Amino acid sequence: MATHHRFSMSINTAPLKGEMSVLFSGSGEPVGGHFIGPAVHDYYLIHIVLDGEGVFETLGKTYHCSAGDAFVIFPDILVKYVASMNNPWKYTWVGFSGDIVESSLSSIGITPDLAVIRGFSLPAVDRMFRKMRKGMEKTNAPALGNMEASGWLRLILHELGRMNLTRIADEIVPESRSYRQIDQAIRLISLQYGQQLSIEEIARTLGYHRAHLTRLFKDATGLPPMQYLLKVRMKKAEELLEGELTIAQIATSVGFNDPLFFTKQFHKWSGQSPTEFRKNLIKE
Repeated sequence: MATHHRFSMSINTAPLKGEMSVLFSGSGEPVGGHFIGPAVHDYYLIHIVLDGEGVFETLGKTYHCSAGDAFVIFPDILVKYVASMNNPWKYTWVGFSGDIVESSLSSIGITPDLAVIRGFSLPAVDRMFRKMRKGMEKTNAPALGNMEASGWLRLILHELGRMNLTRIADEIVPESRSYRQIDQAIRLISLQYGQQLSIEEIARTLGYHRAHLTRLFKDATGLPPMQYLLKVRMKKAEELLEGELTIAQIATSVGFNDPLFFTKQFHKWSGQSPTEFRKNLIKE
């Protein structure tokens, strides 16, 4: 007895161990009532429903899914999914693995108990899946096919994350949203400390008035933004003084165009000039 009206699958013949890599991807139109499970898998699996309806069961919860919904299966977690009898779903899927997958999914709000995402633009995501499968079919250059497929997988995860984080953002109270913006400000300073940053630029990037950002930042970190930036720069300068860069090179690396001004700021910070700090490091 046929289980699918249509079924196709592409397999990646050159997945890389450890990295996030596609294992296989396919699409299908199962018959009404077709089911898989209860079963566990040893890889991650994403299904995007393109048409019709079905039910996904995991961790004791039941989700009714239809066109535009996605459900994510995690390794070693018991799941079952069943096509509707009267309006069976059509879906596309990708199986993948890698050491960073769990943390990557968690960072975009996808966890075993939050494994259903809704509201996809189906033409766009279906096109991504098709191109991913096409990449894996490059049998004359399987390593390149793996890179292409992995690239499309990341774009698909970006779309899942974008939809999921939009939903989460709508449920978060404004004050929590503000503190999430402060986290972004901290990351911005931590990454761009070597640039000529100003509080006005940081506030403009995050869509805040300078005074409002300063208040929120001080509440969260105990320091105004520019003092926090100075702290980051001085800590990084201390690390660089352990190496062989000149004082002028270190000054430029941590965002000071004037080595003399950097030296004055470092002395205020540590009680020593950069040269003295380096000499004491050598002695230790």
